[in-house]
Amino acid sequence: MTGDRDRPGQAAMPITISDVAAQAGVSKSTVSRYLNERYECMSLETRDRITAVIDATGYRPNALARGLKQKRTHTLAAIVANILNPFSTSVIRGIEDYCQQAGFNLILCNADDRPAKERQYVDILAAKQIDGLIINTTGKNNSLLASISQQMPVVLIDRKVPELQCDTVTVDCAAGVKAVIDHLIRQGHNKIAMLTLPYQAVSPRLERVHGYREALVANGIPYREDWLLETDATETAVEKTLAALFTRPDRPSALFGVNNLMTMAIVKVLKRLKIKVPQDVAVIGFDDWEWASQIEPPVTVVAQPAYDMGKKAAALLIGRLQGKNPGRKPAVVTYMPELVIRKSCGEGDC
Repeated sequence: MTGDRDRPGQAAMPITISDVAAQAGVSKSTVSRYLNERYECMSLETRDRITAVIDATGYRPNALARGLKQKRTHTLAAIVANILNPFSTSVIRGIEDYCQQAGFNLILCNADDRPAKERQYVDILAAKQIDGLIINTTGKNNSLLASISQQMPVVLIDRKVPELQCDTVTVDCAAGVKAVIDHLIRQGHNKIAMLTLPYQAVSPRLERVHGYREALVANGIPYREDWLLETDATETAVEKTLAALFTRPDRPSALFGVNNLMTMAIVKVLKRLKIKVPQDVAVIGFDDWEWASQIEPPVTVVAQPAYDMGKKAAALLIGRLQGKNPGRKPAVVTYMPELVIRKSCGEGDC
């Protein structure tokens, strides 16, 4: 078939849904139902015919027009607290993989643990009319998130905010910290210090600090306020903290990092201070990371299933958008962490 669409010297006209319908011998509404995967009352022969025409013509539906008609953009967003954290990277990969499989686009934003930056991103994303949001929140914009959750589904990941009626994907921090303390005690350590980021507004950090206190007391070890060390995870800040700690006459025999960024900094600083692991001090951390098993000694950690958590968050969000289980109360999905034993806590590790 020739005509204006194929006239030499002219730009080819885009294939339209009408063209697909005409070549497949069906109505435009049938092609529309096909594109929206509404195959009820559509024979397999009709579906195959439409598929063949689309493959032959290279037709692509107008995503913007479809979105306006359906009042959907098929675009989701994820805001992570710190994209440099390997935990966040794995979470993002899980979210992206699930979204791609389900036919949704993903906008990724990094808040840098800064509430003002997080607020700015939430405002921008709302203006872009995204369909839903997954957020690893700083904990400082709860009223804004409460407002946004009235406009679109929101899923919290690695955060608990009771006042937000949102689906939540998290890990059992108390169980993970108990595994840490129990393991250190089995290795003969009862002088255990913890390095934590500022924790008051961030639920997993708060839970890990509380778990640390409770696990010590449960094992008959007095909790010492001066061994709960709040610091940034920068090497400069950690070095200042550890240099002061190890000048004391009564020093800990084990260090527990609140997350992988903190544990990485601890390992690097101890090497610089010429403090040997595990001979001089044991090291254990919450969260795994790629090179934790490759350095010497390999670092014992409590690992979170970050990739699975990301996929689950995306599944909950897309399920809401697709109307699955309408009226369902907000879900709280809690994963169990896993103690990964290596060699940074003493000769008993294997």
